[in-house]
Amino acid sequence: MLPYADALKIILSGREPQSTKTVSLNHALGQISAARITGTENIPPFHNSAMDGYAVKSNSVRDATMENPVILCVDGSTMAGDSPSDGGDGAWEIMTGAPVPDAYDAVIRIEDTRILETNDKQRPIKISIMERGFPGKNIRKAGTDFCPGDLLIEKRVEITPHHIMVLAALGQDNIPVTTPPKAAVISTGKELVDEMDRTLLPGQIRNCNAPYLMQSLKSHGIPATNEGTIFDEPEKFEQKVREILSKDVQIILSSGAVSMGRYDFIPDGLRAMGAEILFHKTAIRPGKPILFARFPCGTTYFGLPGNPVASAVGLRFFAYPLIRKLRGMKPENPVQAVLKNDFSKDSLFRFFQKSFCQHDEKGRLVVEILPGQESFKIKPMLAQNCWAVIPEGGLSLKAGTMIDIYPLYPGFAAGGLL
Repeated sequence: MLPYADALKIILSGREPQSTKTVSLNHALGQISAARITGTENIPPFHNSAMDGYAVKSNSVRDATMENPVILCVDGSTMAGDSPSDGGDGAWEIMTGAPVPDAYDAVIRIEDTRILETNDKQRPIKISIMERGFPGKNIRKAGTDFCPGDLLIEKRVEITPHHIMVLAALGQDNIPVTTPPKAAVISTGKELVDEMDRTLLPGQIRNCNAPYLMQSLKSHGIPATNEGTIFDEPEKFEQKVREILSKDVQIILSSGAVSMGRYDFIPDGLRAMGAEILFHKTAIRPGKPILFARFPCGTTYFGLPGNPVASAVGLRFFAYPLIRKLRGMKPENPVQAVLKNDFSKDSLFRFFQKSFCQHDEKGRLVVEILPGQESFKIKPMLAQNCWAVIPEGGLSLKAGTMIDIYPLYPGFAAGGLL
């Protein structure tokens, strides 16, 4: 049976990132940068005060102390948002963020001064300074955060709120990004109930795969449509897929109807529509029956098994690597962790296991394979924060073995542990 690594090569072979586009800053979050973005301005753009206080010439207050304060006249005032001033000979009242007048090279915070005289508007006109000054004191110099040419975002990086803050500060509003692939989700099975408020009849189950797939794709910036449920009717399945193929959709994901049962009609239906089935079944658990096909138009098809965890594994470890490549992202790499508990399996397949990782008292990243690994059991996912990967070959692993783990979802780093 096809090993996982070979299946992944087939999925990624010949695929290149989608076209690029430009989006505004308000629409950049979660997008993937299509080019290196560099700064064009100084941040701060001008020398400004880090404190409310008084701008001074540092040599005039270099010996100021509580016991021997320096008395200065106040020649003016500048607030944040005011135009820069030339300054004067004495001190200059200044607020946090205000441009420092050219005549001054230090700011004494207001707590280290005392007002001696005010004018009729209660503005200070004479102060005593009780703290020594030195060049640059409490001044934020222009360009000390960013300079023109500084790298803001590397190519093929997901844009986060931190990037948004930086881009906004530097006035960057036209962001080059890769166009994300569009996806469509199909459910199959007459046992499925889509309406959440409907009472289940004997033999029925609620459709949890479609909401999971839709929200997972949405959380990673992939536009997706829920194309509904097909009740084990091959003709309606083919009709639905042809309808999807007429749209601008690059990836179709279905759940169910890919095993070996009499009602598992998807393989034959895909062939009838001219799709090439590139593999059907891989040496993994859960999710062995997974199918991957490609239509002549280039649209790819993932036939995920119907059991919820098998469907989740198919999305996480088969569809997501392709999505990353189409978005221009770098391949994902696992993290190594110490296996907490002995593990045994009943086949030589690769296993993707619901797991929980945390740092132990020695600071090691330790992973526990959770009970309830059956592919129909979703309750363990409430305790899960990662996937443990048990490689092909061998039927058992001892506690203390180093194994690969992946975040539960790409970009969801197990509560900051990975």
